[in-house]
Amino acid sequence: MDTIDTRRRKVVGMLATTLVAGSGGLAPFKSLAKPVTHSWPLWSIRRGGRNIYLTAETPPQPADWRDSRIERLLSHCSALWTETNNVYKQPQGTLIQRYGIDPKHPLDDWLDARDKARLVEAARYCKMSLGDLAPYRPWLVGSLLQEQYYRSAGWKGKSAREVLAGQATQAGMPWHCEFETKDEVLAWFGALTPLQDVQFLRYALDEVLAGPAADARIFKAWAAGQRELAAAEVARYNHAYPELAQRLTFARNQAWLLRFENMLDAKGTPLVVVGLYHMVGPSGILASASRQGWTVDAI
Repeated sequence: MDTIDTRRRKVVGMLATTLVAGSGGLAPFKSLAKPVTHSWPLWSIRRGGRNIYLTAETPPQPADWRDSRIERLLSHCSALWTETNNVYKQPQGTLIQRYGIDPKHPLDDWLDARDKARLVEAARYCKMSLGDLAPYRPWLVGSLLQEQYYRSAGWKGKSAREVLAGQATQAGMPWHCEFETKDEVLAWFGALTPLQDVQFLRYALDEVLAGPAADARIFKAWAAGQRELAAAEVARYNHAYPELAQRLTFARNQAWLLRFENMLDAKGTPLVVVGLYHMVGPSGILASASRQGWTVDAI
């Protein structure tokens, strides 16, 4: 069997839990990851007497996400909305072949000297072989590095999306997604422009090379209701990678606002869960909703 097929099998195994977007030791991360006693951030956005609940998630943490207030709230909601699920219509390997590989341009063709040097460092930290990554497009390499980075940091707990989706499914509650299948997620990534493609890898390299302690500070602050660090990261990313930010966050935030309008036509009150970086900044969901006439309250 050829080398690329062997590599692809490895990628399929790793990618099964990803697509849901450092070189220092882990001791600082562990100290920062202690549970906080504050309630997880939750908002109500209202218009015309109708209400939508909105919260955000971080990547998986060392332990499963839990918040009794939001978990109780879910039982009184009419539906759950998240970004993704784990449904595939086509085999994952087929999707990777279609959207994650450019036969005419292996990874090396996409990258400049600085990209290559940073990739070497990140792959070393994540204990990944550059040879295994070589056939793939930059966005897929970035996704794989992020997944392995989270695992190396010990982030194996269930995210808020996973916990709440499991409870909604068990209760027979409708569960809707921005991307109805993983096929749509991979197709979305596959449609990145060449510049956006490389920028996604650079963004992932930033995260890996900054180390888990940097992420943990942001996530711990978020859990305590402090949005400043998350907002600063969004501002940095918007400045460094404006073309990617336009597609990865701004356009999707605007699409969420349109979904909110449609949710008002349905019965009941839904709970929406998105990634924390969609929430903050001038073009984030909270600020954008307020500008469009929604009443936004932290609860």
